[in-house]
Amino acid sequence: VEFLFHSFQPYIEEICESLRGEIFQKFMESDKFTRFCQWKNVELNIHLTMNDFSVHRIIGRGGFGEVYGCRKADTGKMYAMKCLDKKRIKMKQGETLALNERIMLSLVSTGDCPFIVCMTYAFHTPDKLCFILDLMNGGDLHYHLSQHGVFSEKEMRFYATEIILGLEHMHNRFVVYRDLKPANILLDEHGHVRISDLGLACDFSKKKPHASVGTHGYMAPEVLQKGTAYDSSADWFSLGCMLFKLLRGHSPFRQHKTKDKHEIDRMTLTVNVELPDTFSPELKSLLEGLLQRDVSKRLGCHGGGAQEVKEHSFFKGIDWQHVYLQKYPPPLIPPRGEVNAADAFDIGSFDEEDTKGIKLLDCDQELYKNFPLVISERWQQEVTETVYEAVNADMDKIEARKRAKNKQLGHEEDYALGKDCIMHGYMLKLGNPFLTQWQRRYFYLFPNRLEWRGEGESRQNLLTMEQILSVEETQIKDKKCILFRIKGGKQFVLQCESDPEFMQWKKELTETFTEAQRLLRRAPKFLNKPRSSIVELAKPPLCHRNSNGL
Repeated sequence: VEFLFHSFQPYIEEICESLRGEIFQKFMESDKFTRFCQWKNVELNIHLTMNDFSVHRIIGRGGFGEVYGCRKADTGKMYAMKCLDKKRIKMKQGETLALNERIMLSLVSTGDCPFIVCMTYAFHTPDKLCFILDLMNGGDLHYHLSQHGVFSEKEMRFYATEIILGLEHMHNRFVVYRDLKPANILLDEHGHVRISDLGLACDFSKKKPHASVGTHGYMAPEVLQKGTAYDSSADWFSLGCMLFKLLRGHSPFRQHKTKDKHEIDRMTLTVNVELPDTFSPELKSLLEGLLQRDVSKRLGCHGGGAQEVKEHSFFKGIDWQHVYLQKYPPPLIPPRGEVNAADAFDIGSFDEEDTKGIKLLDCDQELYKNFPLVISERWQQEVTETVYEAVNADMDKIEARKRAKNKQLGHEEDYALGKDCIMHGYMLKLGNPFLTQWQRRYFYLFPNRLEWRGEGESRQNLLTMEQILSVEETQIKDKKCILFRIKGGKQFVLQCESDPEFMQWKKELTETFTEAQRLLRRAPKFLNKPRSSIVELAKPPLCHRNSNGL
């Protein structure tokens, strides 16, 4: 990916430079910019409530609340809704943890990482904090480990590659995850994985954490040693523990099935993990590198981060761009039509008696005043994937019918395609012998001429740039018009059906006329020929514009 970025850097710089100049100015003058501003206005005025979602069955439960499947009412997109109970948060003094999760999710949910359960929205009600997250229907790796049994090296390699890219995305944003384990790795319906639950994640950009948090059996030695500062190094140790469990069915520090947390921590700090002879040399090397107690010797902690891990011999032959694009086939595809999670009855519910005496005060609600959030690029993606696809499908049908009708009338828009047409669309032309009646015609602007044709007409009318003396703005009965003064004392008047179309046509006609006059002065011998692809009096445009928004 990095190589591709550097390869295209000169082109990217040239595109960025051109967008700063005339091209962007033209965009700002177009109706497309107005539409863009309208969409941004919609985005910036999103204020979500529970009424914006239809909530389905419970799919999980945590320390502060539950996770439900839900559907967003306006677009129909499916999400997971994680609801944290404010009273339960207050009872457990978990306000900092809840707000931290919102911050961590906002950090990792930009940049389009397909290997993290990202957030699109956050909002709150009088008694709930709500995260709207990617919905993962395929269950978690802990569940599938219990159903499938241990994984082979090849199968484990698949999961390792996707998890590594998820960790890389976090670490690039100075976020250490701190809770990597199979139960937090969720599968989508196709079998690809995402890292979920950022409740224990931490930003180490300004200050390294030193708290001892995580799940026993997966925590790095430096995390267990209270008061010791650490960074992303902790996640690489946890990755080694998790990969070992996928292969053997237990953490490397739970070999005797002990559940004593102190014993597990003691083994993590003192025991050198013995790897089975059945492991390949490359796998042994990988796990030995990840499970180094000394951070300075640990794989991924020598300054190269994820790149060190990706370059290990265990991943030889892996195309990491293919991994990012999810091109490799998953070893396990969750059964369709089944809920790959515990039954709702087994998940259970909270006992409301626990929080019966807890009262939420104004000062409690004040803590969450800045909680609501919309991740801009993810909202745009949602609209594109749902509303736009539906609208575009409808528009394709409308355009197909319109083209068929236009073809019968003999002035189909396809006439402009493949030619040096600058702009085309409907305008009103002041016509009849007394110039008192507006006639609707379809116009084509070329570098050296203006052509038009009416409904039912087979003949193309033509006005060459050589015939025109000037292009001016005028008004007829309070309506803005474009006036052409033509040789011989004649006039030609056009009117547009909307102000944005008028501005666009006036601008393009004026610029085309000016350029044509300049070229005619330089090359008077050129003749204007209708529909000529040989005589080009101006450089063909980069794209064809249609005043009707097509």
